[in-house]
Amino acid sequence: MWNKFSIKIQLIIIISLVVVAVEVATMFFVLKIQKEENNKNAIIEAKAITKSLNNDFVKYILNPSADLLSDISFRLKAFQNIKSMLVFDEANNAIYKYGTIDKESTKKYLKDSNTFFTQDSLYIKNNLVVDNYNFGYTILDVDLTSFKMRQEQITNTILVIFPFALIFGSFLAIFFSKSYTKPFLNLLEAMKKSDPTKDNIKYIKTNASNEIKDIFQGFNTQMEQISCASKKLQFQANHDQLTGIYNRFYMDKTIEETLKDANNTKGNNAFLIDLDQFKLINDSVGNEAGDNLLKMLVNHYKQILPKDALFGRIDGDSFSVLLKNSSKEFGKQFLQKSLEALSDFRFSHNNETHSVSASIALVHFKAFEFTLNELLKAVTVSLYTAKQKGRNKSHIYDKSDEKTKQVSIEIDTAKRIKEALGNGPARFELFAQDIVPLQYESDKIGYEILIRMWDKDNNFISPDKFLGAAERYQLMSAIDSYVLWTYLETVTKNKKHINKLHSAHINLAGSSLNNPDFQAKVKEAIEYFDFPWEKLELEITESSAIGSFNMANEFISYLKSKKIGLALDDFGTGMASFEYLKSMPFDVVKIDGSFVKDMHNDPTDKAVIKYIQEIASLKNQETVAEYVETKEDVEELRKIGVTYGQGYYLGKPRALSSWLEE
Repeated sequence: MWNKFSIKIQLIIIISLVVVAVEVATMFFVLKIQKEENNKNAIIEAKAITKSLNNDFVKYILNPSADLLSDISFRLKAFQNIKSMLVFDEANNAIYKYGTIDKESTKKYLKDSNTFFTQDSLYIKNNLVVDNYNFGYTILDVDLTSFKMRQEQITNTILVIFPFALIFGSFLAIFFSKSYTKPFLNLLEAMKKSDPTKDNIKYIKTNASNEIKDIFQGFNTQMEQISCASKKLQFQANHDQLTGIYNRFYMDKTIEETLKDANNTKGNNAFLIDLDQFKLINDSVGNEAGDNLLKMLVNHYKQILPKDALFGRIDGDSFSVLLKNSSKEFGKQFLQKSLEALSDFRFSHNNETHSVSASIALVHFKAFEFTLNELLKAVTVSLYTAKQKGRNKSHIYDKSDEKTKQVSIEIDTAKRIKEALGNGPARFELFAQDIVPLQYESDKIGYEILIRMWDKDNNFISPDKFLGAAERYQLMSAIDSYVLWTYLETVTKNKKHINKLHSAHINLAGSSLNNPDFQAKVKEAIEYFDFPWEKLELEITESSAIGSFNMANEFISYLKSKKIGLALDDFGTGMASFEYLKSMPFDVVKIDGSFVKDMHNDPTDKAVIKYIQEIASLKNQETVAEYVETKEDVEELRKIGVTYGQGYYLGKPRALSSWLEE
């Protein structure tokens, strides 16, 4: 509650309370002192009266006389404050009484002391001593009314002064609150009106030489520091650290603002530039040389930019240009100019000359024609279309263009793949298809793991539609890692299933075999899961195996050391020779289904199957025939000696979860 009051109000309340406390304390101490002073005066007065009558009382004790008593009584009446009096001789006998007084009560009051105060009276005892001889004593009852009246007068005076003092204190509080809060109010106003992030600072000044001056100077300095730091942060937030041009954040923000500018009648041109094979430069001469190339290329390209063009770096080797309020024709002209400027950009490093080119996309747009995401997607699709044409090519966005539509579909598919690899809403599910022994009967099971995909609306997406996009957008190693880990995570929870398992085949892309992330994932899985690794076969297609195996010798040796098998998939359709089959460390050879389908009608296909089987037998390699669709296929393959069969006749693909329920 207190903290809700302003400092000014708090000061007024505090000072007012202090004034009240001082007034109350003053009144208390004044009254206390006055009371003590009244009591002291009453005692002095009583003693003076007693002393003035002392000799007369002694005379009366020595020589009792009615006239003397009459004289004493007359003199006592002259003292208005004297209510009553008792005189005792040395034998403690009361010999004189003036006024109404209770002898026993009076003696009781003065038993331990010569003075005793009641609410209205002072009782005082004085000895009658002459020449050091005690003749008795007197007890005097003094009326305190006159003293109390003086005390009440003082109290009333203080009470009259009190409200004036309170008013004075309040004015004093207001004055001091204004005086002492004014610097803080000035500071608060300056803080409210200042926005150092926009270089808007309200400086405050003072003539003071105390702490207020230090506070004001500190505020001014701090605002300048914040303004300076904000400028630096704003520059860093809007600019690329390496090249000094705008970054993706600023370009996207500006494009979004441009999309809402209805005053722009000509339209705008958005360019996306991607360097061709820049990764090769980094890999061959290093990242430092690659960075130098980017800085040189940016400075070179700046020279051809129109005056009001915005130029930014989107990521590693991608750049964007925005030409506001410009026609489509002007955009086309600048596109051609950009292609020529970047067609063969050369730079030297360590006495070696390197060159790069660029692919460029152009989208001409008007206000409210796209959302930001739609425009970014359009220019990205156009860039991929340009890159598919070759190096140093361009593409102008046209939403009716079939090639553009196809690339757009692939980009959407790649997005769904990333969703499925993450938290959805698209999802993957593992299926498995039987691999059945043809030369013997067995209660063991074998299968090939297949991947299926559904979009957010639970629509099925066939593998031939999403695997191609995964290859083009370099997502295959992530998919292969997902399949391997998900399979192991699922089946290792079912020991009964693992005991029945003879072999599990998992497909790999050739790029995955050489991918460091995939290799690390396999090693992590081997350390994490309790699985009989001799039951795992990793399949790689013939076309991708040719280059991949030569580059992945160390990883292949690691797999063999863990007893993980390797299978050559779709053998017979690629460029590999039988000599290649003999030299590579495959455990299983999968005969492509195209030979199996036609082996009854084409003697050549049947001969190829026989030859593959003979070579595999000599190498102690097992064989699997794909696309086994009929009973006749099984009988013929069994005669040839093929080890296993796989196809719809032997078993259709079904969800892995159904295998685990058996």
